[in-house]
Amino acid sequence: CAWEVAWALPGWWRTFVLERVLITGASSGIGAAAARAFARRGSRLLLAARRRERLEAVAEECRKKGSPQAEIAAHDLSIPGEGKHVVEAAIKKLGGLDVLACNAGYGLFGPVARIHPAKMARIWQVNYQSAYESIHEALPHFLNQGSGHILLTSSILGKKGMAYGAPYCATKFAQVGLAESLWGELRDKGIGVTVICPGYTRTEFHQASELPDGTGPSRGSLKGQSAKEVAEAMVASVLKKKREVTLSRPGKALVLLDRIWPGGASRVMAKVGSKARGAREERSPASDPPSTA
Repeated sequence: CAWEVAWALPGWWRTFVLERVLITGASSGIGAAAARAFARRGSRLLLAARRRERLEAVAEECRKKGSPQAEIAAHDLSIPGEGKHVVEAAIKKLGGLDVLACNAGYGLFGPVARIHPAKMARIWQVNYQSAYESIHEALPHFLNQGSGHILLTSSILGKKGMAYGAPYCATKFAQVGLAESLWGELRDKGIGVTVICPGYTRTEFHQASELPDGTGPSRGSLKGQSAKEVAEAMVASVLKKKREVTLSRPGKALVLLDRIWPGGASRVMAKVGSKARGAREERSPASDPPSTA
């Protein structure tokens, strides 16, 4: 069949014909939109997330949109080691791997004094460590075939920190650092690395975020971008071998401001974080102890 012919072609050409793609966090939001975007160009998919029923629904959509193979793998990436297992599943079910899209993640917002270290450990595992596990498992495969692409979904908050967003920002900054370092290691080995930094995106992310002190970010008057727009940028970044992609005009403006006036950008994000939180006066940890996991 057509895809078998495609795999007989040299590795560099397969990138433009048909990819075997693993997407984590694919049951909703940006991950589901990315699955549909890759499906429209005929990619074979392995979709990973915790919610099996949601994954099945997204996989069925992908088949209808043109994916010749859309498999699922239900994995909880908050469990150490699961990042490795999703890559193993992809290679087994798809017969190999060409694009690893590390998209799984969630939000955790509030004052650091009220966020228990155990909660920080969990978001670190889901947002960063599971991606590292997946990349570590996929790299020998990519290096052996001399091709592949690693795609990390970070955030504009991985470029500039926001008040009351320290746990989430820390994981997103780490993704940017990982991607920059990896790009330097792999740039002459036929393996692409992209980190994509969306601004506010209209998904269920904010509703699903953890808010230990009962307050957290709200989008206010921001219109944001759609998950489809982010997904299309993800596909384009793989095809064009982009190193880093910043999305949304406010996001690009913030990055520029941080380059020319870092102190001003920091003050802006301190005010944005406080306003998003409802400008509520922070309670003292002594009178209101931190939450426990």
